[in-house]
Amino acid sequence: MESFKAILIKEFRHIFRDVRTLVLIFAMPIVLVVLFGHTIRNEISNIKIAVLDYSQDTYSKLLIEKMTASTYFKLTKQLNSESEIEQAFQQGIIHMAIVIPRNFEESIVRFKSTDIQLITEASNINVATTLESYGKQIIKDFEKEINKNHSNYIPFDVNVKMQYNPSLESAYMFIPGNIALIMIIVTALMTSITLAREKETGSWNMLAITPVNQLTMVIAKIIPYMLISLICTAIVILLGIFMFNMPMKGSFALLTIVCILFMLTACSIGILISVITKTQQEAMLLCMLGLFLPALLLSGFIFPIENMPWAIQIFSYIVPATWFIVALKDIMIKGAGLITVWLPVAILTATTIILIVVSVKKLMSKNIS
Repeated sequence: MESFKAILIKEFRHIFRDVRTLVLIFAMPIVLVVLFGHTIRNEISNIKIAVLDYSQDTYSKLLIEKMTASTYFKLTKQLNSESEIEQAFQQGIIHMAIVIPRNFEESIVRFKSTDIQLITEASNINVATTLESYGKQIIKDFEKEINKNHSNYIPFDVNVKMQYNPSLESAYMFIPGNIALIMIIVTALMTSITLAREKETGSWNMLAITPVNQLTMVIAKIIPYMLISLICTAIVILLGIFMFNMPMKGSFALLTIVCILFMLTACSIGILISVITKTQQEAMLLCMLGLFLPALLLSGFIFPIENMPWAIQIFSYIVPATWFIVALKDIMIKGAGLITVWLPVAILTATTIILIVVSVKKLMSKNIS
């Protein structure tokens, strides 16, 4: 019994001695509760929509008012032609477009029928199907209001078009997200753990006395993980294309550039984490808290960013995976070129440069001792 007590006390002392690891362990459930509490919601609100109103009559304006009066939709653009719908989707400024046909009011009053088209951006099928449901429900309520003033029931024919993903393939959503997570795991996590292990075991001190400078040694150690990350990414893309019918409408060259940018970002974060941590446990926990969870929950991979509180939205746009996934979807699904994805590419480039400079400076100043 005394032996058991001694071992137990020793383990508690060992745990409480490593304050940083203890803080990270207790921070994990708090972060999980906060993130899941603010991101996992079935309802969607303030989704940006555009309206193409060919009729411009009383009933069409009433329908638009009905749509925007709800908390679900926010009108951000009035369209003048169908070609502008594709442009708005390409630019990412809307998630749904409503097309009201010509002579809308006349069709209701005179011909006792009409049709309305809902065009939804369906790269995220969960959001797309929810928007379809909201749109149909509002139109159904509007239909009931209109029919109060008519003796004969007037049916509204709602035509739904799922832009970019007509068959609602789930691969369109999970392939880009999986690529981001794989790069974080293989590049950032493995880089931080590898370098932290060198520090923890003391073997880095032996390497430091060799004629090769430390930066060269770090680069030599992380290049294998970068190559593995690129190979894994290529495998996922090919599986997505040939097994899950994921489209590849854009440029492979541009896709490769974006993947390399994000890989360098993840790698520089991994180096930075290894510098500021002392053990492999700390490095792994910090990668999970600072990279993996935000990429999974806050990047728009699963849950729409627009549905999050504004403070969480700001943090989401700081997460590099957010812009990486946007660029991947635009290139692969929408066939976007550099002109369209210039913002995600510019943000990823700037983030990569800043993180590389910061991580290298930290590495050299700390001298990894």
